[in-house]
Amino acid sequence: MSERAASEQTGSEQTGTAVVTGGGTGIGRAIARALAERGDRVVIVGRRPDRLESAAKDINAEVGGPPVLPFAADVTDPDQVERLAGFVTGEFGTLDVLVNNAGGTHPAPVTSLRDLAARHTTLYLQNVVSALLVTQALGPAIRRPGGRIIMISSRSARSAGGDPGYAATKAALNRIVVGLANDYGPDGVTVNAVAPGYVPDTELYSGAIPAEWHERIVAGISVGRGGAPAEIATVVRDLAAPGSSFVNGTVIEVDGGLRPST
Repeated sequence: MSERAASEQTGSEQTGTAVVTGGGTGIGRAIARALAERGDRVVIVGRRPDRLESAAKDINAEVGGPPVLPFAADVTDPDQVERLAGFVTGEFGTLDVLVNNAGGTHPAPVTSLRDLAARHTTLYLQNVVSALLVTQALGPAIRRPGGRIIMISSRSARSAGGDPGYAATKAALNRIVVGLANDYGPDGVTVNAVAPGYVPDTELYSGAIPAEWHERIVAGISVGRGGAPAEIATVVRDLAAPGSSFVNGTVIEVDGGLRPST
């Protein structure tokens, strides 16, 4: 039995290599830090080289483990995703953990049907197609058995609030997780999603949340506060651990106990 397979059965910690898309800020940065802290070699991916380099520098200084590597790429672009896959396989050979975190909203004004079509096309490209492209490109490099593919979804996929266009793309991602889990499961690779609730310290909220809106949201959360990126990262890190090999095809909601009325 291989060392990795043995760790799958015993649940012992096994470090390796990881890719985190959207890893320069917010939840993605926190995930990259959590994986680096446990000893993984992490590649953080994003469209803005300056943010990536700053995040990598800070995480490396904080953790002091294997260096976090920045890689600038737009993961909605197939050519750039192919370039990312070539870098990862050339640098590491195999990949233990893939976290598809890249995504976001598209707050452009809608004044025509053409605007509406463009907005929803962009949302789907950002939140669904990006994850499919990266998973397809890096899938062959995922370690078998023992690999982990983790999607960052959103609690909004199952709640009444928020942007329905954004929420619909996250609901689509949740369904894709089920299909991919069936595809990868026989090889000992798990595919799951983590669905954060209200986490104000992210670019999704642009750092400018009206106090009245914030209080209204928090009033609908059982623990009485918003979440922090590090709390989402903790769940992702646990899903990435060898001991989580029987968790597959699942969407784990991390929302502080969001009440159904919200």
